[in-house]
Amino acid sequence: ANINQRIDAYHAADHPIIFMQHTDESMPYNGHDWQLDARLHQAPSDQVILKYHSDSFFQTGLAATLHGLHVQTIEVAGLQTEYCIDTAIRVGHDLGFKAATIHGLNSTFDTPDLSAQQIIAHHEGIWDGSFAEVVRDESVKL
Repeated sequence: ANINQRIDAYHAADHPIIFMQHTDESMPYNGHDWQLDARLHQAPSDQVILKYHSDSFFQTGLAATLHGLHVQTIEVAGLQTEYCIDTAIRVGHDLGFKAATIHGLNSTFDTPDLSAQQIIAHHEGIWDGSFAEVVRDESVKL
């Protein structure tokens, strides 16, 4: 599955989608690098919440929004595995949300010490069964 297949499935099931949009000095508001990727199947009904830290829950109202939507399980996807994705999964878990991620739907960049694939495998290994369910079956239910 790719991220747009998941987005399309959520839209078809009328499940809420919230895009977290990172904003900081390196990605200033309305700057070129700040924009959500135009290839994403974003719908007008999807919510976009700005965040200013790796933590999607810190001073964003995300937890209140999720509670208002009666969401109990969050599915996390996107960039960057070792920062925003890891933090969303762990903090969401600490706040009482069940978390899930589909293998292959989070990504990062190579570093001088580790390849992106090594970073992803390491984090998915830590999350699975402790902080989130790492799903390897593309037909996972919503």
